[in-house]
Amino acid sequence: MSTTLAPTHPRTLEVPADTFHTFSEQAQREVASYVAELDRRFPTGRVDAIDVDPGAVPVFAAEVDASRHVIDDTAHFIVYDRIAGVDSLRGQALYAWVLGTALGRPMVQNTDGWRFIEVYDRGIRKTIEDGARYHQTKQGSYMHNDAVNDVDPIDYLLLSCGQSAYIGGESILVDARPVHEVLERHPEVLAVLTQDFWFEKRGMALSRETGFFRSPIIRYTADGEPLVRYFRTYIEVAHDKVGEPITDEQRAALDFFDAVLDQSSVQYRVRLERGQTLVSADDRFLHTRTAFYDRFPPREIDMSRDRTEDVNRYMFRMWSTKTR
Repeated sequence: MSTTLAPTHPRTLEVPADTFHTFSEQAQREVASYVAELDRRFPTGRVDAIDVDPGAVPVFAAEVDASRHVIDDTAHFIVYDRIAGVDSLRGQALYAWVLGTALGRPMVQNTDGWRFIEVYDRGIRKTIEDGARYHQTKQGSYMHNDAVNDVDPIDYLLLSCGQSAYIGGESILVDARPVHEVLERHPEVLAVLTQDFWFEKRGMALSRETGFFRSPIIRYTADGEPLVRYFRTYIEVAHDKVGEPITDEQRAALDFFDAVLDQSSVQYRVRLERGQTLVSADDRFLHTRTAFYDRFPPREIDMSRDRTEDVNRYMFRMWSTKTR
């Protein structure tokens, strides 16, 4: 008798070819020149304080627009390859700011009004469960999308790689559509997930009174396309803080949802290399990251002074909404 085990489910999904985009040489020269100009004019200070004009890079902006349908209508994510001539950490940050602005209007991500966030392990001892923001730690988490701490959804999540991890740090990506197809076969679970849950405006609200809102995990567009808002830790903490702990029925539905999201048959895996940028349709897509090991002990990073080879895993995050 054969003891070979035949897999009953496929492994992680093959990443579609149209989700990897390399800009033309002309577009790369154009945007690299613009980034160099910005770096000369603004060598220090917050990147999101700089006014950039996509009209200054018309070829690059046109190629961004031409590839936008992959994010909006088909795979719901895209990886833009690195730009030749953009080599420094601040240069990569400035490039990401230009790209995110070409995609749409940059959105505020915290109470300080920041629209551009550095994502790396600061070495803080506080966990997500204790109130830390995910981008400040190297902690793994439940599958989630990004703008779960704000009432207004965003169109695009941008994650740009200034430096990759020494080992690991893959992005695990899940489209809401195949997950919803599974949920449709379990209407009792879907019925719970389309009810309102409490969410915490972590990092976005200044007071307890304004720090929470209610929203379903699964909702729909006017055309019936499923949209998702999910970060389990934020939901459970919010329910506890408002004095309405998660019910047994809700916990069972969240457990089922997590189990579906953990199936390799609905997952893509992408490891961003230095200079690459992932953009996803945030309310149609979930993500998390695998464990990673860094080169050095955690410390504060200065993008204007530090060399790329001297830093740990270091990403830049933007939220953009379409200019309608």
